[in-house]
Amino acid sequence: MQLVLKTEWDALDATDPKNVVHKKIPAGTHEVERIPNPCHNNNTFWLVLVGTKVGASEGSWRQWIHDGSVVENPDSPNFGKPIDWKEHEVVING
Repeated sequence: MQLVLKTEWDALDATDPKNVVHKKIPAGTHEVERIPNPCHNNNTFWLVLVGTKVGASEGSWRQWIHDGSVVENPDSPNFGKPIDWKEHEVVING
């Protein structure tokens, strides 16, 4: 599975689940794998750099995918317009 980041990303390093720290992942294409959440036993998954525990929850990555969704908050000045993440877009292949 590949993760394409349009900009440097502030991810989490859960190598020690009791002391999770932030780690930068550079922009570019990265091989990732799905693993059980290393911090909680709650049937959720993380996408991490292959062979590490550096990444984030799968849901948090997927919220940055540009999929044609529109802003649903009626209080937003962009209500009803397409969401455009621009430089923060994430692409997941696989």
